[in-house]
Amino acid sequence: MKIIEPSVEYWKQGDNVKAHVAKCARVCYGKESGNDDVTINTLLKKHHWSMFRHESVYAIIPVHERELKDYPLLVLSNPYIKTHTYNGNVYVATNGQFILDKLYPKFIELINMYRVTEDEFSNTEFGFDMMRYTFCVITQISTSRELNRVSPNNISEQSTRYVYENGSICRPYWVSTIEAEMFNKDNNVNLDDGIELFLSECNNSFNTYKFLIDQYNFSRQDARGVLPFDTATKCVYTYSIDEWRHIIKLRTDKAAHPNAQIIANMIKKELEGLGYEFN
Repeated sequence: MKIIEPSVEYWKQGDNVKAHVAKCARVCYGKESGNDDVTINTLLKKHHWSMFRHESVYAIIPVHERELKDYPLLVLSNPYIKTHTYNGNVYVATNGQFILDKLYPKFIELINMYRVTEDEFSNTEFGFDMMRYTFCVITQISTSRELNRVSPNNISEQSTRYVYENGSICRPYWVSTIEAEMFNKDNNVNLDDGIELFLSECNNSFNTYKFLIDQYNFSRQDARGVLPFDTATKCVYTYSIDEWRHIIKLRTDKAAHPNAQIIANMIKKELEGLGYEFN
């Protein structure tokens, strides 16, 4: 067993939207790479459309378009789309599943007709404050549960079926980086008694997990019940800047768990680097 560090990485969508969605989806299967076309076609065929919530769709639609007359009601009734009207245009930010669902075909037709890139949208006066951002997070399963409690959610999380080869925990805040490095070099190193007991029990859980699979033919999805809550997991989240502000406010509050505060502050730092300010 190893102890790995919590981390946050900004995944820019860029112009290759298909590759971005496929990359986010592959996290669920513990894969780093693959055939983007095959992944996308499989998601579409199996109706795993929630993965397309990681696709950010932007459009700038002239207000003279007749089909826009009902859009204010649409926005009020649907949490997956944000709009702003300014200077003769309607700025639209939504996700790929909204497009696939085709619940509002005329409006979606306009979005596709006037679609712009994320850079074009971001460089407009109002687009910057409507942008959506994707972050890949490595944390504990216990912490991902807290981060996942967002509605509506746009989440891809690695299945616990895929921790067999490299069972690891994500370093809890109360274990120092020095202690983690010492343990990774030697699982039998002498540490504080409480830390030793904690790490020993986590290690035993991983060993039991593998034993159930190897010796008793348990499936990985059945044996995973013995895994510790601090098992390392990888998650991908895509939210608008307003949604990220809300999440960060909740998870950096002094009442939030310290492990969640660590991740939320990392995301906040990334967004500050992109030019956003926080109170």
